[in-house]
Amino acid sequence: MTNMKFFSAIAALTLLTTPAQANTGMKPPNLLMEKLYYAEGRQHPDHPLHGSFSGLCCGIDR
Repeated sequence: MTNMKFFSAIAALTLLTTPAQANTGMKPPNLLMEKLYYAEGRQHPDHPLHGSFSGLCCGIDR
């Protein structure tokens, strides 16, 4: 019984410390998409597709 309380406390602390994401329909980019984003230079504000992940990987548009 003590182990259950311990694991319940850890689960509760994890939920409290994990930031919640707003449900806006957008998923966070996966590692491949993020690498392609930086490889194309889209992190620069003057890039025409800055902030957009669309067209980086075939078949995946965000």
